[in-house]
Amino acid sequence: MGKLRKIIHVDMDAFFAQIEQRDNPLYKNKPLIVGGPLNRGVVSTASYEARKYGIHSGMPISKARRQCPRGIYIPVNMEKYLRESAKIRKIFSRFTPLVEIIGCDEGFLDVTGCEKLFGDALEIARKVKGKIYEDTNLTSSAGIGPNKFLAKLASNMGKPNGFTVLDNTPIVIEKIKLLPVSYIWGVGRVTEKELKSMGIDTIGDLADIPTELIEARFGELGKLISNLANGIDNREVIPNHEVKSIGREITYRRDIDDFSILKSTLLLLSQKITRNMRLKGYRGKIVTLKVRFSDFKTISRRVTLKQYTYGIFDIQKSAISILKNIDLERKKIRLIGVSVSGLKESFLLEGLIPSDRSRDESLTEAIDTISNKFGENKLTLAQIIEKDDIFD
Repeated sequence: MGKLRKIIHVDMDAFFAQIEQRDNPLYKNKPLIVGGPLNRGVVSTASYEARKYGIHSGMPISKARRQCPRGIYIPVNMEKYLRESAKIRKIFSRFTPLVEIIGCDEGFLDVTGCEKLFGDALEIARKVKGKIYEDTNLTSSAGIGPNKFLAKLASNMGKPNGFTVLDNTPIVIEKIKLLPVSYIWGVGRVTEKELKSMGIDTIGDLADIPTELIEARFGELGKLISNLANGIDNREVIPNHEVKSIGREITYRRDIDDFSILKSTLLLLSQKITRNMRLKGYRGKIVTLKVRFSDFKTISRRVTLKQYTYGIFDIQKSAISILKNIDLERKKIRLIGVSVSGLKESFLLEGLIPSDRSRDESLTEAIDTISNKFGENKLTLAQIIEKDDIFD
């Protein structure tokens, strides 16, 4: 069996919506839905007040409006949320080097062996939650267990602002088996529907089916969820060392074939991407352009730069060069996106960046400085006319 592990799972409560409610008193205690574009996009996060109306992440905004017509609908402000996410990651790392980040609002901490420094797992979880609230004025839910599955299940059971411990004991496992099968990590809406067609409604139902049968139906996923239903989870907490890419995309309110508008959009996206790269301390070398046409066909093209950069215009010019080779005569564009990959941490490239590449990056840094002082939306390089309702 090996030594008993102590895993903490921390999950921010309705992260995007909570940040907006913190920053705007008018949103507090109101059904707030963050997502977009606001006419044909999807819900990113719904406040707990909005969830009472059945609103959930991934739901089309149009459907959310029907279910909650009096809700407050606002667009995603990813730069703001990433700043808060960075603060939370730093807090996690104060207590253990074994931190596995999931998305921007949750993470696993393996605190096995950290008792002498910070107390037992219960005390560490309390300290993490307290420090998050102290530094961000945001609440989180924490779960403690001997493995990742039970820790995550524990944090979900206690939301919002919860604190739950689940030990891998016969009594706890029997209680868990009464929960809906959707509580198992990896069981999404499609898998849940398939399981229910097999007569599997609860975790206990799944645990009673031989693993071989579930694996035959669902492959590797089947083996995983069968083991989890029986409280078996040997997955390690794997620290995140590498960000693969950083990108942003926009869905237009109306389909576009105006090249000047597309260029302005690419400049806006490049500005947001480079700000994100600077916040995370990366430069990149590969620029990818993603285009979804009005008929929903999606293509992507990439170009490799000569040098690593986080310069706004380096990225925008590369994206434009790709766009020029795409035929816009027959189809209009519904969505356009840019991402930068081939990332390296900036400190590893010190002394390797030629001086003639520094002007664009210096301008990028100046723009960031102004944005930090006056707000992200006060300085926008892209000449996009909001009154035309082109996009959110």
